[in-house]
Amino acid sequence: MILNQKISLICDRLYFTECEQCFLNLVHQVLMQTDEIAPTDKKEQQILTQLKQVFDRLGVIVVTHEAQVKSLTQRGEQLLSHYFPHCESCSLPESLQHWFKHQISLLISKGKIPSSCFPLHIERAGKQLLIRLSSNLIREQYLILLEEQELKSFSISSLELLGLTKREAEVLFWVAKDRSNAGIAKVLGCCEGTVRKHLEHIHAKLGVQTRTAAVMFALERLGLLQESLVSISS
Repeated sequence: MILNQKISLICDRLYFTECEQCFLNLVHQVLMQTDEIAPTDKKEQQILTQLKQVFDRLGVIVVTHEAQVKSLTQRGEQLLSHYFPHCESCSLPESLQHWFKHQISLLISKGKIPSSCFPLHIERAGKQLLIRLSSNLIREQYLILLEEQELKSFSISSLELLGLTKREAEVLFWVAKDRSNAGIAKVLGCCEGTVRKHLEHIHAKLGVQTRTAAVMFALERLGLLQESLVSISS
């Protein structure tokens, strides 16, 4: 029951943390073992059936070291067919194969997957697909995790999600548009002193000291400035 609840919680998240990736690896290992040795207890069978159903909601591809697809969840198959329309379910798309093999080479040479090359980021029809590789090897198999998100935008409403008031968000929005304090004051219908005070509050909330740092911080937190992402538009 606890495992079921844990995976259900992960299903509702847009981002797999490192801890959650390890958890999914563990669940995958359990499911592999039960495929070989079926549980005899009826209650265990019910729990494992539920576990498989919930796990299938996640975008997961199980691949070998040679990039051969061993299995994939229903959600994983849906995402692959949407972002790679001409790919076959039994094999990774060519671009995804290159990415996977590169990650494995880095994993072998450095012992971990560097954040500078990870994950893969693909945009299509107003949405984006984040593709991550779990670095834990299970019986010579890896998990590729697929997560679909709505494309984020730099807007006043999105800046409010960072904990800013609407007026502070408006000020930072126009700062990002390269407006001076005087220019921002004119747009917002207030005095320059008020704009400076809002900037002080913005700096304090975001933990930065300059206008540029505030904008960069906001871009990064909104997922619009991630050097770790490799972008592909399809």
